[in-house]
Amino acid sequence: MSSARPNLAIIAACLVALAAGVAVFLLRPGAQPDADDTAQVGSTPAGDNERLPAGLKLTELDGRAFSLDDYKGKLLIVNFWATWCAPCLHEIPVLVQMQARYGAKGLQIVGPAVDDIEDARRAAPGLQFNYPVAVGTPEDILDLMTKLGNEQGGLPFSVVITADGRVLERQLGEYSEAELVALIEKNLPR
Repeated sequence: MSSARPNLAIIAACLVALAAGVAVFLLRPGAQPDADDTAQVGSTPAGDNERLPAGLKLTELDGRAFSLDDYKGKLLIVNFWATWCAPCLHEIPVLVQMQARYGAKGLQIVGPAVDDIEDARRAAPGLQFNYPVAVGTPEDILDLMTKLGNEQGGLPFSVVITADGRVLERQLGEYSEAELVALIEKNLPR
């Protein structure tokens, strides 16, 4: 009986994230939300002195452990995604393009998957990631996402962290290419 409870928790968490992902997809620019819709999609600036929590450990698809602290000195974008999240899959090619364009200039993207590890591994080659993809149990990744400020559980969700470890902003929903270019060029380490 105890093994069924974690599975129910995973299913419930995935359903909540799926519903939020659908909502984000429907509310992205160009969609026509109802006037009384109160979903908070978009960027949220962080507090002036809000910092990335120290010691956040992750595991890459190949099993290698790393920490977000490894990327101090770089502009870091932590982008939470899932294989079943259409807006996530739409945004990933733009993130891959940004990593290729700005990686040598001080940008680092990390993509924690809010997904089954095997599903993320199967999807990765087709998505052509050129940045680390983090995996773990859905509970662990959801916990990390909550620690970084996403209490709603919606996807995609990004946290932008400056080279000195300050949380610059959070984005619930997709970034457009133009938004990312402006954000990155303004905040790359000098």
